[in-house]
Amino acid sequence: MFRGVNLAGDSKVPPFSPCRDPRDLDRLRDLGFNVIRLVLVWEAYEPSPGDYDESYLESLRSTITAAHARGLHTIVDFHQDGFSRYASRGAGSGFPRWALSSRCRPYAPDNGPSCRNWLFRMMSDPVMHRSFADFYADRSGVRTRFLQMVGRVASAFARTPGVIGYDLLNEPWGDERSHLASLYRDEARSILDAHPSAILFVQGHIWTNCGFRTQLPRPEHDQVAYAPHYYCPISHALRRWHGTRYHLGRAFATMEATAREWDVPLFVGEFGMCAEFPRAGDYVRAFYDHLDARLASGTQWYYTPRWNPESLDGWNAEDFSILDPSGDERSNFDPRPYPRATAGTPQSFRYEAQERPGHPRRLEFAWDHNPAAGETEIFVPASLFPAGSELDVQGSSASCQHHSRRQVITCRSSVAGPIRLQVVAPSATIRLDREPARPWWRPDLKSTVALQLAW
Repeated sequence: MFRGVNLAGDSKVPPFSPCRDPRDLDRLRDLGFNVIRLVLVWEAYEPSPGDYDESYLESLRSTITAAHARGLHTIVDFHQDGFSRYASRGAGSGFPRWALSSRCRPYAPDNGPSCRNWLFRMMSDPVMHRSFADFYADRSGVRTRFLQMVGRVASAFARTPGVIGYDLLNEPWGDERSHLASLYRDEARSILDAHPSAILFVQGHIWTNCGFRTQLPRPEHDQVAYAPHYYCPISHALRRWHGTRYHLGRAFATMEATAREWDVPLFVGEFGMCAEFPRAGDYVRAFYDHLDARLASGTQWYYTPRWNPESLDGWNAEDFSILDPSGDERSNFDPRPYPRATAGTPQSFRYEAQERPGHPRRLEFAWDHNPAAGETEIFVPASLFPAGSELDVQGSSASCQHHSRRQVITCRSSVAGPIRLQVVAPSATIRLDREPARPWWRPDLKSTVALQLAW
C-alpha cells in the first residue's frame, strides 16, 4: 500500500526545482510515507523543440535518489494545468510556449496571487482549448514531440532506483475515448519500450476530479493503476468543509467502480484541502478513512518545502502544503498508521483516531497470511502509538513486535491463514480537536452564489 504526497507546489514555475535540499525529505520519512508523486514540467525539460535541458532531469534524479535513500518510491508525474503558463490567461503550467496553438497569441505568465481563480481562467480561455485541440491533432508535430519527450524521460529513469512508474498526464482536457485513450496508448508504448517494469498511472478528464465517472476504456496493459483525483467542489467553493461525508462516499464509490471494472488497484493521485479552510483537517481525516476502508493508495496534494506565509505554495496562491517551514504538520494533515507491506492478502484495515473516555485510540488490521512472502509491516506513528501500546494478535500462530523507535509493527508466522491484529494506545488525556465546531454555512449572498456555481 502506498501513502505519500505530491512534490512540490512551486516546482511548476521557474526555477522548476521540487527539492533543493535532500534534508527536506527527512520529514516525509519520519511521517511514514513511502511514495512521492514528483512533478515533471515539460517546459523545464524542453524549452525549445529538440533542445533538452539535461540539468533539469539530473535535478529530478537527485531528488529521486534522495527519496529512495529514505524509503520513498517515486511516481514521475507528467504535469500540466490548463496546458501552459502561457495559456489559461497566464495561470497555467506544464507545456512549453512553443507547444501552444499557432492560432493563438500567448499570455504573459503570472501564477501570482491574482491567479487564485485559476480554474475559472483556465475553463474560459480559448488559448487553452485550441492548444489542446491542436495537440491531439498533432498540428505542428507537438503531440509527436511530447511522446518523444516521454520516451526520453523513461529511458533516463529506467535504471534510477526508486522510480516505480509514470502518471501519463495530469488533469487533462479532451475527449476521453477519442483523444485521451489514443494518447495513453501511444504514451504507454513509449514508456514501456524504455522502462518495461514501469507501472502506468492513468486518470481521466479533469472533470473526474469532481467525482464523475471516467469514460476511458480499460488500458491495454496490465501494469496499470487507476489514478483519479478528487476535490469536493462544494467545499472548495465555500472554502470550508461542510461536515457531511455523502459526497466523499459517492466519489469513492465511483472511483472504486472503475478500478473494479478494470481489475486494477485504486491510487488516488491527488486529494486534500487548503490549510486555511475551516475544518480542513476533519475533511482530510475523513478522506483517509475512505482510503483505509478500501485498502487504497494515494498521494495528498502536496508538500512544498519552501512554503511560507507570504507566497504560500508559490503557485497561484494555493495553500495546500501539509508542513510549515519548521516541519510541523499544518491543519490539513495528521500522521496516520497504515499497513505498509502485507505478507499475503490484506482483508480490512480500520483506524479509530478519535479518543473519548473509556475508548482509547486503536487500529485493526486483518489479512490472509502467506509465510513465503516474509513479514507484514504496519506503520504506527510514535505520537499516536507509543511504547507500551497493547498488541492483540489472533490466528495462524503469528508473532508481532512493536519497534517504537522505527515506528513500525512487524508480524511473522510460519503458518498460512487469517491473522487479525489489534493495537490499542495507552490511555491518555483526551485531546480536543484542533478546530472548534462552527456552523458549516452562513446564508450570505457570496456563499449562496458559490454554492449555486458548485452545484
